[in-house]
Amino acid sequence: MSGLRRGLLAPQNTFLETVIRKTNTQGCGFVVANARIIDVPIIYSSSHFTKLTGFNRSEVMQKSAKCTYLYGDLTSKETILSIEEIFTNQKDDQVEILFYKKNR
Repeated sequence: MSGLRRGLLAPQNTFLETVIRKTNTQGCGFVVANARIIDVPIIYSSSHFTKLTGFNRSEVMQKSAKCTYLYGDLTSKETILSIEEIFTNQKDDQVEILFYKKNR
């Protein structure tokens, strides 16, 4: 047992749990994704995000954080291109986008 290094995993999990606990009480709709993997898969979605979108957690997990499944006919093509550029170039930016719920 002396070869185990459990402490290397704990800080990550503690950080994520703290973020989830603090933001879930504020009613924030958000996802957490793994930026180290191609297509940036979602690894967590808040309960408020699932209420806003109509998707349950199991449907959202492992989908791209680009949230292409929420795009619709009136979603701006320029904004979609901006989001692609932000993810490709790993930029920090803000955009306003029209997303659609699951039932639309």
